[in-house]
Amino acid sequence: MSTRLPREYRVRSEQMAGVYVAVGIGTPGVLLTVLNMENTPGWVKSLVVALVLAFFGWLVVAAKRCSTSADLKGIRVRRFTGTRRLAWEEVQDIRAAPNPSAHTAKNQPTVISYAYDDAGRRVQLMYVDDNHVDVAREVGALRAAWEELRGPDWAQDPEAVRRIARQDVRDRRVRKTYLWIVMIIVVVFVVAMASLFAG
Repeated sequence: MSTRLPREYRVRSEQMAGVYVAVGIGTPGVLLTVLNMENTPGWVKSLVVALVLAFFGWLVVAAKRCSTSADLKGIRVRRFTGTRRLAWEEVQDIRAAPNPSAHTAKNQPTVISYAYDDAGRRVQLMYVDDNHVDVAREVGALRAAWEELRGPDWAQDPEAVRRIARQDVRDRRVRKTYLWIVMIIVVVFVVAMASLFAG
């Protein structure tokens, strides 16, 4: 076997520490707000407190549970809301891509990766991103395993290829639109500041 399997990708411990800190800071604030609500029946407060604690507990467990793994059978992605398994012969492509939400938070990865299933739908490979690994190296390793293990009779599905291509076009349009919006906001801000100081 030319590619070392199994491979597993999980959240880094320092990022998990950030989750603990966020939950540790957020939980008391939310609970105090709920408990200090006036004219609210006690049973409603108790129910909301239980729901908040359950949500934050689930958030911690789900963040630790998420992972991507690859073995001789295929790829398994454990997400917040379930698990997705792809046999090597079902995979149509594996590639890295710019993260469309990289600008939304300070610690977001700029490059993430996807596997595409036999219908052309993409499945994000959790933690195969530039915050956790060398993306080019790991995507290359996963592609090498896929090419070796998908079977000699494997062929790309033409409809899946078309769907992947359409998705790529949509992604490029979204990125271009976002860039134009940012440029327009910057121009409007500069013009507003210039007119403010000129007036």
